Amino acid sequence: MTTRENPAEQAATRIAEAVLAVPGVAFMRPGLVDLLRSHTVTRAVLGSPKARPGTGSGVRITRTPGGHGTAVEVYVVLRHGHRALDVTRAVRDAVHSAHPAGPRPMPVRVTVTGIV
Repeated sequence: MTTRENPAEQAATRIAEAVLAVPGVAFMRPGLVDLLRSHTVTRAVLGSPKARPGTGSGVRITRTPGGHGTAVEVYVVLRHGHRALDVTRAVRDAVHSAHPAGPRPMPVRVTVTGIV
């Protein structure tokens, strides 16, 4: 039996892989909503073979107002010694290359949640 991810999960996985490859990114950190969602899901399916690690990967993909496109939020923790501005710009570029928006620009919000 194979597991199928929906297109949003596939896009989030591609984006997460691209972001983690950016120099200066230590790891991704989920936002509060993702933490709460993953806690609820984990409690609901605890012990279930379908439970997958990585819920709340630090990438949120949402519909833009009007429903004509998508917006991406990325939560990252940076490595000490890297300029946050340079890393967040590189993260934004990585998101755009991993999930092209087509003819319209896709809004990308990068939130730095810590430095290690």
